[in-house]
Amino acid sequence: MSENSNFELFEKISKKYFLEIEQNVPHIQQTLFDLQNEYYKLWKNYVTSQLSLQKEFFNKSGFNYSFPDDTKNIIENMSDETIKFRSIFHKMTIANIEQGKDYAKTLNDNSDTFVNLNKKIMQNWISMFNPNQRT
Repeated sequence: MSENSNFELFEKISKKYFLEIEQNVPHIQQTLFDLQNEYYKLWKNYVTSQLSLQKEFFNKSGFNYSFPDDTKNIIENMSDETIKFRSIFHKMTIANIEQGKDYAKTLNDNSDTFVNLNKKIMQNWISMFNPNQRT
């Protein structure tokens, strides 16, 4: 097997590898999105049903406990701060993802430049060790 046929083998394997990824990743992404959606609905339905059940229990049982206004304010402030934190966290997460995407795009946009640079470096090394080899 010649050196070129070795590389042809690896090129063939590489093409098959990336074709399989390109065919399957969109389906996996959609499946994960659907799973996330179902768990979000489950969580929301659970919280809503528990609140409804507790409200009904207190109404039917005759317990008439009301939080003091200061306690209500503390609970509401904690909730507002949690939502603010989550909003900031989501913005930071999106910014980090966008930065990673931009970095990958920059590498992709400049891949030919990197290949040409590496070829020149390789040619210099080859010419140092093999004086008969000229560009």
